[in-house]
Amino acid sequence: MALSLLIPLAGCASEPARSASAPAAEAAPAPAPETPPQQSAVPGAQEFHATELRPGDCVEPLPQTFMVTVVPCDVPHSAEFATTYILPEGPYPAADMTRLMENGCLPRLRIKESKAGKVSLWAFGPTPDDWPRHRTVYCMAMPSDGRPSTGRVVK
Repeated sequence: MALSLLIPLAGCASEPARSASAPAAEAAPAPAPETPPQQSAVPGAQEFHATELRPGDCVEPLPQTFMVTVVPCDVPHSAEFATTYILPEGPYPAADMTRLMENGCLPRLRIKESKAGKVSLWAFGPTPDDWPRHRTVYCMAMPSDGRPSTGRVVK
């Protein structure tokens, strides 16, 4: 199970920090999630572990575990993967997790200027059981109104 949060982007900076994209590495098969992932009935949908997401991948539904269903962006989808953020080493951040996820994701989001006011940050990351082995937060852009949308919002 992943820890998640939703943050409106209304006040975010229009100049996100630049980051270099590394080619996706082939990940080892992930262990079975604790709960079965929700399945999508969208043709062309494929299920991947979150470590295999690439910026611009559209997902439907929002993931409940680290298994994510990627769908074509021209069909209604709940969110678009933007980037990742690695939480600092140390004890599990517990009460600070929301702040750390927000501070780590917001400056790294590269949202199209025309979509900036219509998008919220949705992020998911490690739980206390995952810590400290897994410290990655997955940052996604989703419509502020929570309704599925079509097209891309990530640059």
